Amino acid sequence: MMTMKLIKYIWQILDLLLYILGFGCIVGALFLWNLIAGLVGLGIVLILSGLLIDLPSASSKRGGD
Repeated sequence: MMTMKLIKYIWQILDLLLYILGFGCIVGALFLWNLIAGLVGLGIVLILSGLLIDLPSASSKRGGD
């Protein structure tokens, strides 16, 4: 039981780390290509990150006002 919780916790950390590294590499490549493309890519990444952060909190609200 304890090992399953540990594996789940490690998996969440790896998931977050790979998410950050993946978007970081994409934005870094866009900045190497062009400044405007890098800024647009950074904006898109920030919008997607904001939506993904709000997604679990919106689905956890059940009923009520």
